[in-house]
Amino acid sequence: MKRKLLAGLLGSLLLVCVAPAAAPASAEAATDLRVMSWNMCGSQRASWGCAAYGRPQDKIGVVERNVADQGVRALLLQEICENDLTALMTRLGTGWNRTFQPYQWSQAGVKANNKCGEEAGRSDRIGTAVVASSGLTSAQSYPTTQPWTGQNRPFHCATATTWAVRLCNVHLSPKGSNPDEPTWEYADDQLAEIKSIAAGFPKVVLGGDFNVEPPYFPGNARAWLWPSGFYSTAPGVPGYAECDRGLDRDTHDGGYRLDYLFGTGTTLGCSVTDTAYSDHHVVVRHVDLT
Repeated sequence: MKRKLLAGLLGSLLLVCVAPAAAPASAEAATDLRVMSWNMCGSQRASWGCAAYGRPQDKIGVVERNVADQGVRALLLQEICENDLTALMTRLGTGWNRTFQPYQWSQAGVKANNKCGEEAGRSDRIGTAVVASSGLTSAQSYPTTQPWTGQNRPFHCATATTWAVRLCNVHLSPKGSNPDEPTWEYADDQLAEIKSIAAGFPKVVLGGDFNVEPPYFPGNARAWLWPSGFYSTAPGVPGYAECDRGLDRDTHDGGYRLDYLFGTGTTLGCSVTDTAYSDHHVVVRHVDLT
């Protein structure tokens, strides 16, 4: 399932020189927002499979370029190491704020934070982050169904005060997340729980690595994971509009569509851009929140 006719050209655009992060445009700030979701593949542990995707500064450069060139003002980042997030915040400058939640490994219910590096390497945590050129309030991590034994992935949100919008970072469990029960699925429960939580927010953006392809893809054996009323497949269909709805563009090097930006408001544009610095592509949604 390959859908990459423009990937080479778009990827090359990410190699331009870094420009300074631009300040938010105040005239349109209250309603106009560009949100970026990206799984950065930032782990320094060999078992995470990210060694071939560049250095932390390369990944930070990708974020900076999207801020400068696409006017991105909110970031939903997965698989980012905490020290790299600190470095990114320094590069973005004043006016930007962040909230972070770590990944955890659960062994029979006993949880430990995942480290960025090997046991003799970097000890900072790896997790997901919500970042915005705005005040961030009411940051909260919400419990979702997770493997009793296996990788636990957070779901958390914060309100960007400039736009009065709830920004929520999603990273769902792929199939096989529980090594003791490799056929068990968790994403169906997680999606139902996320849908219930998001229903309480008047303005919301839900983005991240969902680890499941769209429900309308022919032959998608995991389409049943999507709860009714979550993924709006067309205007007028109940659910959240996805910025690339109906298009057939990969967001993963393996030829899969796994990364999304859902939410309220009117989508004005959507870009999906390949990069050499992760196995996931960058997704940017331009939304009118009026």
